[in-house]
Amino acid sequence: MILLRFYRLYLSVLGGAVVFFTLLHSWWAWLGSSILLRIIWALGETKFNNYRNNKYFEQHSYEFKQLLGPYGIRMINKAESDPLIKKSLCEVFTPDLKKLQETLKQLEMMDTLFTAGLRPDSDTYHLHDLKLKYAKHRLQKTSNQS
Repeated sequence: MILLRFYRLYLSVLGGAVVFFTLLHSWWAWLGSSILLRIIWALGETKFNNYRNNKYFEQHSYEFKQLLGPYGIRMINKAESDPLIKKSLCEVFTPDLKKLQETLKQLEMMDTLFTAGLRPDSDTYHLHDLKLKYAKHRLQKTSNQS
């Protein structure tokens, strides 16, 4: 199973082999095209993830603002200019309920650490607290609909 996690590597090496056997018959063409294909794959994957996160953000930002009031509005406005906050918020905006449950477990564990006295700066703590409240709200809402 662990070998299947390297599918990107296998595909880029396979692409390099195609270049080697069809266009240029030298080892540097194989290596260079493998690296180039992996870079193109990574750029495409990043672009797709950004598109998906923007879509999730647009879907959930209104409800987030409505539920969490002025703190939610402040965090959404901050996320529009800071991609790290937007990516962090998209962890609880995901439509996949299993991922949302895993995220909620991690947030609850972090909340235990924060209440024990390991608090970060105020903005990070507010982000964490708002994510925790919104994740609980979404899971409760989906369990009520079932």
